[in-house]
Amino acid sequence: MKKIVIRQILVFSLIAFSFCLLPAQSAKELIGEIKPLMLKRYIFLDQAKAVITHLEQLEEEQHFEQYTTAEELAEAMTQAMRSINQDKHLGVLPPRTVVQKQSTEFKPNYRGVISRYSNPMIPSFQYFGTIGYFDMRYFGGGERNYDKIDAVMTQLKEADALILDLRSNGGGSPRTVQYLCSYFFDEHKLLTSLYSRFDDHTDEYWTVEVKGQKRPELPIFVLTSSRTFSGAEDFAYTMQGHGKVTIIGEVTRGGAHPTRAHNLSGGFRVRIPFARSIHPVTKSNWEGIGVQPDVQVPQDEALEKAKEMAADAAESYKQSYFGTLEKALGGIAGPQLKEKAFKEVYDLLANIVNANLVNENDINRLGYQYLRGDKKIAALALLKANSQLFPESPNVYDSYAEVLTAVGDHQQAILNLKIAVDLAKKIQHPDLEYFQRSLIALTEN
Repeated sequence: MKKIVIRQILVFSLIAFSFCLLPAQSAKELIGEIKPLMLKRYIFLDQAKAVITHLEQLEEEQHFEQYTTAEELAEAMTQAMRSINQDKHLGVLPPRTVVQKQSTEFKPNYRGVISRYSNPMIPSFQYFGTIGYFDMRYFGGGERNYDKIDAVMTQLKEADALILDLRSNGGGSPRTVQYLCSYFFDEHKLLTSLYSRFDDHTDEYWTVEVKGQKRPELPIFVLTSSRTFSGAEDFAYTMQGHGKVTIIGEVTRGGAHPTRAHNLSGGFRVRIPFARSIHPVTKSNWEGIGVQPDVQVPQDEALEKAKEMAADAAESYKQSYFGTLEKALGGIAGPQLKEKAFKEVYDLLANIVNANLVNENDINRLGYQYLRGDKKIAALALLKANSQLFPESPNVYDSYAEVLTAVGDHQQAILNLKIAVDLAKKIQHPDLEYFQRSLIALTEN
C-alpha cells in the first residue's frame, strides 16, 4: 500500500512538473505588454518600432508556437529582438524557477544570503616585481565595494605599473566604474555621460574623491576578452578615450546601453536598455562593435604580453621621477648654490613622495649616500627637503643637523637638533637620548 501511494505522488509530481514547463503566457500576450514599454523607454525609438514590428510579424506567422517551455520562448523572443540591432542588453527573461522542497524542516542558508560567501568582486591581487596586478570580476555597487577598491589600491600603492584584468568581468554599477577611474586623474574631469530618451536627461559622470592615494601618472594595462561586457567595457573605453590605459587582449562583447528589467505577466520579465553612453572625447561608445584593444592578442596570452609591456613602462615611470631628480642634484654645487636649486629639489621630491615611490627613510638614506660620496651640497638639499616634507618626524631634523655640521653651519645644526629633541619628547621617541647626546656634544664644541 505504501509503495502505491509513493508511485501516485511521483506520477502527480511529474504531471505538475510537465505543466510548469509550458509557458504561462502566449507570445502574443507578451508582445502586447512589451510593445508600450519598448516604445516609451528604449533608447532608440526607430529601433524600438522595428523590433516590435518584427515580433508581431513572427507571431503572425506562428513562429513562437514551436517553443513549449518558458525558457525556450524567452530565448526565442530574445533572439528575435536582438536580430534587429544586435543589442546584447535587450531581451526577455523566463519566470524564475521555484524549487519545491518535500521536507518542511527549516534550515538557514548562510552562504546564500551573506555577502562574504558570494562570488568576490576582486578574487586576487599580487605583485609581479614592481608591477601591480588585480583581477576584477564585476563592478559591485555601493560604499562596501568602493572600500574593496580602496583596500586593493592601498596594497598596490608601491606599484610602478598596474595590470587590471577584466577578461572575466561582465559589468556592474556605472558609479563604481566612475570611482575606480577617479583613482587615475588628479583633476576634476568629465569621464563620460549617459543620455536617457525616456526622460530626455543626461547624467554626467565626473571624477570623484577617493579614500586612497590617487595615481594619475601610473602606467595602466587593461586585459580584455570577448566576454568582457557592459560596465567593464565602460571602464576600458572611458580610460582609453582619455589616453590613460593600454588595452591588451580581444575585442570586447559590445554592450554600451544601461538596462532595466520590467515585469510581465506569468512571471516573465523584459530587459530594456534605457540610456546610451557618450564619451566626451570620442562623442560615441562601443555598442555593437566592442572596445578595440591597442594590442590585440588571444585572451590567454594577454597577461604575459601585459607583463612584458608593463616592465618597460615601469622602468620609464621610475626614470621620469628619479632621472630628473638625479640631474637636479648633479647640477648644484657650493659656489653656485641658490635657494632656487633647493626649491627644485624639494618640488621633485614632493612629487616622488606623492607618487608613493619613496618615504622619509628612503630620502634619508639617499641623503647619506650623497654625503658619503662627498656631495655635501646635494645631501644638504635632500635632507633639508626631507625635514620640510615630514615636519613631524624628529629623525629628519637629526639627519639634517648632521649634514649642516658637515658643511660648517653649526648654528643651524644646533637649532635642528633642538627641534628633534622637542618632537622626540612629545611622542616618546625611542631615540630621544641619542638626540639629546648629539645636541650636548654639538653645543659643547
